[in-house]
This record gives sequence, structure tokens and C-alpha cells, in this order.
Amino acid sequence: MTNYPKITLPKECDVVVIGGGIHGSSSAYYLTKAGMKVVLLEKDTIASHQSGRAWGFVRQQGRDPVELPLMIECNKIWQGLEKELNADLEWRQGGVLFVARDDKEMSEFEGWINDTKHFGIETQVLDPKGVEKLTPGITTPGVGGIYTPSDGQAEPKKAAPAIAKRASELGAVIAEGCGALSIETEAGAISSVVSEQGEIKCKYVICAAGAATHKFVAKFGRRLPQQTTRGTVIRTTPVPDISAAGTLAAGLAFRQRADGSMNIADEFMTDIDVTMGRLKFARDFMPGLFDNWATFKFHFNKRFFDDLVDRMPGSDAAKQPMIGRRTNQAEPYEVRVKNAMRNLQNVLPQIKKVGIVDTWAGDIDVTPDAVPVIDQFDNPKHFFVASGFSGHGFAMGPVVGKVLADWITTGQPSITLKGMELGRFEDGTRRTPRTRV
Repeated sequence: MTNYPKITLPKECDVVVIGGGIHGSSSAYYLTKAGMKVVLLEKDTIASHQSGRAWGFVRQQGRDPVELPLMIECNKIWQGLEKELNADLEWRQGGVLFVARDDKEMSEFEGWINDTKHFGIETQVLDPKGVEKLTPGITTPGVGGIYTPSDGQAEPKKAAPAIAKRASELGAVIAEGCGALSIETEAGAISSVVSEQGEIKCKYVICAAGAATHKFVAKFGRRLPQQTTRGTVIRTTPVPDISAAGTLAAGLAFRQRADGSMNIADEFMTDIDVTMGRLKFARDFMPGLFDNWATFKFHFNKRFFDDLVDRMPGSDAAKQPMIGRRTNQAEPYEVRVKNAMRNLQNVLPQIKKVGIVDTWAGDIDVTPDAVPVIDQFDNPKHFFVASGFSGHGFAMGPVVGKVLADWITTGQPSITLKGMELGRFEDGTRRTPRTRV
């Protein structure tokens, strides 16, 4: 059982942020920096869920064009964030490389470059020799690849905690082990948030509650189709220098940290734990599921029975449905671990001796079109949502917090959020997924 820090919550503030991942922590930081009184509510600990379990890629490359205005600005933020926070985030700007297996995949990569060239990203097209130059010793340079040198990497386990720590130093109240139970309104606007430690009067709410966000949205009669996939990541022992580029090649995703260790994953393979809750938005996700069937594996395991228990009257989750299970329940899938380690040796055979330091998994909250929802409600007023980042939200965390803070303090977002409105899932304007990761 986790022993959470004891803290006294104020009775009133300007903004309550629900969720202590990188988006919630960044929102608290930038709002506090702008002079707002902020309370952040996190049912577990900061970055204990997906924000601390991501790969750590910070990339513009391969993103849906809808996300690029945000990510281009966020790339600039990352470059100065360690200095701004006075913290080690393991920021490393070595670029991101996607290796194409065949001509079809290369054509898709080049199509992305063509579709996004008006953004001015300096993505380069590489031939196999160019791939080999970036990753010496690679056995699978494919037919070439694309490379964005201004992209980078950072450590998920450090980023959100460092941002939340700085927010706290500036005056934000960070309440770990204290979830939000309900959001109250008055005259069509936010009036307060009821937490596990009492009610907090406020004017604004930012809901960045990850996979639980759809529950809060539903309370206001809105619909956010949201599910989770389970992703497994491995950290290896230090190995000789390979590359500073975050790389996807031949079924392997890897990034080498400054200490020589590597974060690796079984590339696009994801796992879906079967539960009754999967039925809720099944129709929304079915087209994407069929289109990418080969990348998913379904699991009937303990989580199915845990879900049944949570639905029983009298269970802890039934008593506090907005909280649910407090701690991360995702466990690494051993097949993914074995596949990733095997692929590492196949792709980079010069690594003679390598061991496993750690493995972990997280529940990635996804939307049907793999684009997040960043929006403000008309009813109630002053309710903001930032969720559904679909496995590529870690890199966007700082800029999402900044844009939400700007929106609250100035009345409008500082960067376009067109295409991220919640209404696309309600009026039929949702899009087909485009992102590769």
C-alpha cells in the first residue's frame, strides 16, 4: 500500500487540475507561473500511470498533421526545459529515425513528408547507407528511411515529477493519493470539485485524467470514446554506443540513453486486456481494429475478473467510480519482452552482452482516430479536457499545459487546436487514424 504525503487542501483556488500525468503537471506549472492559484488532484502518485511508462521519444516526425502545430512548439520547449526547471530530464537531441522495411512503407513515409512540408520540418529521406551511418552496425537498413534531426528523447520517469515539483515550488498544491469524486456546477459554469479530502471551490477545471477522463465527460452529457491498450517496455544494461536517435527498425523500437542503457519495445505490437468495459465504445473502435488487426493481441486474464469485481455493488470501485483502481494494474507481457530482446540482437548484433534491468507496462488511453481531445466545454463553462493522446502524448505534455494555461489566462489558446475538438465524435466528423506510433 502506498503511503501518500499528507497535505491540507485549500477551500478555494482558481483552477483544479485532475490528473498528475505530464499534461496535468504541466498545466499546474504554467498556470502557477502565470499567477493562478492551482490545486492538482492525483489519485495515485505523479507520473505513476502512463506518463511515467512511455518510450520517451520526443518527436515531430510521423505525427498526424493535426498535432504538428503543438509539437513543433513543444520541441522548442523541451530544448530549454531542463534549464527552466533546474532538473535533469535526460534530454538528448539526437533525432528520430524510422527505417522502411520495403518500398510500400517508404512511400508512406515520403507521403507524410509531402503532406506536412508546409510546416517546415527538416525531415530527411535516407537511403540504406544513410541509415547505416546513423546506426552503425545495423543489419536491417531496409530500403532507407526518414530522419528528423531536431527530434529527441527524455526520461518519462523524471519529466512529470520535475514539472510538478517546480509547480509546487511556485505555489501549486500537489495532492497525491487524493482523487476527484465529482465536479459541481452553478448557473452553467464550474463552481467546485469534490475531492477525497473535501470540496474545493474553483472557477476552472482541467480534466487530464487519462483513461478515466470519459467518466467525467459523461457526467455532463458528452461522449468521449476512449479505450486502453497495454504497452510493454524494457530497459537494458548499458551497451556500447549505438546511436542518439530514437529508432524504429525491423520490429524494434529503441532509444539509447546517455548512460548507454537502452529503452526497447516490440515496436507497434500492443495488447488488449478483455473486460466488460470494452463493449462500451466497441463500435467506435471496430474500424481501426480491423485495419490493424495484426498488431493487436487480446488477453483474457485477471483483469477481466477484477473488472467484474469492480462492478459489484459494495466494491471500492463501485463506491468511488471516478477513482476506480488507484494504482497501475498493467503488467509487462513476457512475449513482448522476449521479442524485443531477440529483435535487438538481430538488428544490432554487435551488442554481444546485454541484460535486462527493468520491465514495465502502462495503459495507453486511445481515441478511435489516434488524435487527442483538447477542448473547452460550452456547458458547463470553464471545463477543459486534455486526454486521448493515444501513445504519443508524453512528448506533447509541456506544450499542452502551456496552451491550456494561456487559454484560461487570456481567453483563447495560443496555438491552434483545430481537429482536436470533442465534437468530432458526436457529429460524425472524426478522421481516419494517420499516426504510425
